[in-house]
Amino acid sequence: MKFRRSSALMATVLALALVSVALVQANKPLRFEVSGAPATEFAGWKGTVDSGSFEGMTICWYQPVIEPKGTTVYFFEIWWIEDENENKVLLGYDEGVTRLKNGKFSGNGKVIYAAEGYEHLMGLKEQCEGQVDFLTMTFTGSIQIN
Repeated sequence: MKFRRSSALMATVLALALVSVALVQANKPLRFEVSGAPATEFAGWKGTVDSGSFEGMTICWYQPVIEPKGTTVYFFEIWWIEDENENKVLLGYDEGVTRLKNGKFSGNGKVIYAAEGYEHLMGLKEQCEGQVDFLTMTFTGSIQIN
């Protein structure tokens, strides 16, 4: 009888430990690198996800609001990640700033749509940062969702 109780207690403790590890990993930030150039079909940028869970997928930023102020440009953008069939996997928005002196940009936003399999990212914060090379009009950067 004691053996059964201790076995049941041990199984419960083990299950709780595994669930807590899974929850900690689910809350771990998702980070990936991106690169690209100005989009030709809309006002904004288009690129490729170069690492992480979305590696090889297309990422786009549509910028309906761009406000230059001196050596700084403020922006609001809608971004999305597409798979190889052009299906949207994630969609969100961010607003931020690009510094014309050095090309560095940063922004903060939120995930507002997530396709099946990515629902756990819905509503999470998004942060982007990187640098635009104004000579070649290309960019590199990173995005974090948490």
